Amino acid sequence: MSAARAPSLPAAPTINLASVMYGLDGYLRERGADPDAALNRAGLAAGDLTDPERRVPLIRFLSLLEICAAGLDDQLFGLRFGIQYHPRHAGVVGNVALASRTVRGALHTIAGYLPTMVDSAVYGLDIEGKTAFAYSYYIDPLMMTYRQKNDWGVAFVCNVIRQGLGEPNWAPDEVLLPLAAESSAVRRERMGLLRAKVRHGHAWAGMRFDAALLERPMKTADAMIERLMRHYGDLQLAGLRTNHDEIESLKRSVAQLIVEGDSSVERLAQNSGWSARTLQRRLAARGVSYSDLLGEVRKTMALNLLENPSLGIAQIAYCLGYSEVSTFNHAFKRWVGKPPRDYRNSRKPSRQPSST
Repeated sequence: MSAARAPSLPAAPTINLASVMYGLDGYLRERGADPDAALNRAGLAAGDLTDPERRVPLIRFLSLLEICAAGLDDQLFGLRFGIQYHPRHAGVVGNVALASRTVRGALHTIAGYLPTMVDSAVYGLDIEGKTAFAYSYYIDPLMMTYRQKNDWGVAFVCNVIRQGLGEPNWAPDEVLLPLAAESSAVRRERMGLLRAKVRHGHAWAGMRFDAALLERPMKTADAMIERLMRHYGDLQLAGLRTNHDEIESLKRSVAQLIVEGDSSVERLAQNSGWSARTLQRRLAARGVSYSDLLGEVRKTMALNLLENPSLGIAQIAYCLGYSEVSTFNHAFKRWVGKPPRDYRNSRKPSRQPSST
């Protein structure tokens, strides 16, 4: 890969804080904490929680969750806040999901409209036999080290399904989380809140459940609301494409294909609605090849996954689509100047402390 020509991910991915943290001020006050102090520490303002059009740096949202968890001495803050969060507060994503006809449609909506909520994030749904796996991850490097975001994300999707089915006690079969295991007491409390088994050390945060659920109708389905919110969401997506380079949208698609196991240029072209030749021509016009694009996305995902000490180098190589660990090692050394194991060891002293 030509490092000089390869585009980089945005220096500061953004998020619409109002769609994910609405009501945080009241929630913190109820628990005896000062919301203004927490916002100030994260470099945020009270208006960031209520303005549906305002986007703030993603890193500030991640920091805010950790600050709240530490201030309340609550390792499960993200999960607790997420459990009580109504999806209708989540802008286009939440409202179109709830208005969708089926659970499958709701989850596909989350994937399609997620950029209206947050940059550099991907939501996926895989079916293996009779089991569905819904998961999310960030393609921006070093986001893995913030623990609370995963809890919020899992709780949010659970709430979409619970609200949509009208079954407040619905629970997935298993929840998977990236970072290392926690104390037995916290683990028991987490399982009690989620009403599900919990397994740590997975590459992505997500949950497994019976695939038959996907075809169940949503009791909150509303064709008119869905149509209106999709129109609004499409306008937002169009605005994002105007303000952000087309390359960023392609990177998100490449990341999804890497996880799905087929990151060929032909597959990306098909998903983008172009021929492979047209895609390569559009990339060339921006001074980048498909090999550059794939390498850059693999690099950022590798940097993220290496923050998870539960994942071995071989497992990371497999997650990124490499059939041989040695090939991944060579590629990573070309990207950052050292093998992945040496890079991981060099990161240990400076990793973001968790709220544990």
